[in-house]
Amino acid sequence: MLLFSLISPGTHGRPLCQSNSTVEVANRVRYLGTSTDNIESFLNIRFGQNTGGSNRFAAPKPYTYPPGSVVNATQPGAACPQQKVPIEGLAVFDNVTQVSEDCLTLRIDRPANTSRTAKLPVMAFIYGGGDSIGQIYDTAYEPGPLISNAVQQGYPVMYVAMNYRVGVFGFAASDAINATGSLNAGLLDQRLGLNWVQEHISAFGGDPDNVTIFGESDGATGVGLQITAYGGDVKKTPFKRAIMQSGNPAADAGTASNISAVHTSELIRKVNCASSTSDAELACLRKLPLNELLPTVVEYEFNVTGFGFDVFEPTAPSSFIPDNPSILLTTGRFAHNIDIIAGWTEDDSSFFTPSTINSDKDVIDLIYAEFPSFSKENVQKVLDLYPVTSFSDLPTENISAQYFRASRMMRDSEFVCPTVYMVRMNQKYSDKKTSNYLYVLNQTMFAPLLAQQGTTYLGVSHFSDIPYAFNLAKTRYSFLASPSDVKLSTEMSSSWASFAAGGEASGKPGTVTNWPVALDQTSSNQYNLRVLGGPNDGLRTISDGNDSYEQLVQRCDFWTSPDVFREMGV
Repeated sequence: MLLFSLISPGTHGRPLCQSNSTVEVANRVRYLGTSTDNIESFLNIRFGQNTGGSNRFAAPKPYTYPPGSVVNATQPGAACPQQKVPIEGLAVFDNVTQVSEDCLTLRIDRPANTSRTAKLPVMAFIYGGGDSIGQIYDTAYEPGPLISNAVQQGYPVMYVAMNYRVGVFGFAASDAINATGSLNAGLLDQRLGLNWVQEHISAFGGDPDNVTIFGESDGATGVGLQITAYGGDVKKTPFKRAIMQSGNPAADAGTASNISAVHTSELIRKVNCASSTSDAELACLRKLPLNELLPTVVEYEFNVTGFGFDVFEPTAPSSFIPDNPSILLTTGRFAHNIDIIAGWTEDDSSFFTPSTINSDKDVIDLIYAEFPSFSKENVQKVLDLYPVTSFSDLPTENISAQYFRASRMMRDSEFVCPTVYMVRMNQKYSDKKTSNYLYVLNQTMFAPLLAQQGTTYLGVSHFSDIPYAFNLAKTRYSFLASPSDVKLSTEMSSSWASFAAGGEASGKPGTVTNWPVALDQTSSNQYNLRVLGGPNDGLRTISDGNDSYEQLVQRCDFWTSPDVFREMGV
């Protein structure tokens, strides 16, 4: 599949040039950055120690530069261990040129000439990638246009992104790993990076008390799990606001199961580390050279799933996720008073649904593949909620209505309904000043490529939101973007920055218009959903009595019921 093959990723989104961009933090540590196009960048800043050797599969340890250090922050650093071609045939990401276990670094990008006392709002990004790929230096996440647009609109922001471990290195699970409090190491990496921001961002002109974390896909799931971290039992949450794009704390089916432990055990067998004790197996894994372990990990991931995604994923219960994510939400055990934007794309599961599905049996097989613990009764309920007569064949591309039926089921179960539930619980347990916004993206810059390659059935696919949120219509995707794409790109990135600045997604110059909060304080059964782009752009009102958005309320009542959450393993 050559979809998106015309995109030409590079090693960095803007040409870097040496400049006098210098920041001094505690202990006389000085960071030398770069500047171009009125954006100053500080790259490859270490916040965690090398995760190799005895630190492999362990909780991250903070890194502190020696006093008086001069840090060369002018070049990108290594990605954490992962495959070097992120998705074969889908060139939406840069190929990884360097991997290392000494990868816990972050980047800071800010408007030129930002003073130390500026106290800019901070937007801290968590990348996605099926918990198996991703890095902060990928040009898919080039922050320059987002920052420049925010400056132009009058509410400048600062950007931060931190690397975290992926795959087995970030999400291995075993008794020995659990005993040391090191389950979900990748999430702990994210948290350590956010804590670094709290300590040091003021020296760069950022406001540690006004941090917005945002992410897409499993990055958004990471954002959600940072909200539920430690069951909300923390002295201070290291962020004030959150944006979840196609993800939420309950998005990964199987989080509350032993699936990662099963895969870890199988990998241990494949690398000949099986032993009589979990401690001995962990010691064996730590002794393996990275160049021996990594190829086996990648091969194993691809043998389990087509993209190699979500083989190793977050595990509950653990110190970081002390209960099922859905139970943490239901019982209010999460950080309260966090302003939230949350949403999905119209066809969020189209990439991950086999296009060959063409019968009831195929749909049922997919349900059991995704949710092995589903009861027969709940399988039948799903089929009833999504009658095939509600969908149509696409004869020109030989795609059955059953495919669209299955894709919609998967979209709602993972991306839509748990997201709506997250917003509802956030409103329930937070004070009245807390703002919650819901959206669905109904436009994609990739439409010309889909048409060219006969894959229009993918629709507004997963990842379609990233080019708009980062305002990349005039830069990375200029050869694809239509005038309406440019407009939406400016508006979405403006709304993201406006929200980071003051908790408002709409109303400031350049932002998406007519976007009220998701839930009125007087009603818990009516949702305001902002459709972004496409022929139906505008505000939709969804309620039990006026469910105009494809039976969303009825379907979400099913997907977010306690027994279904339990059978999904969330």
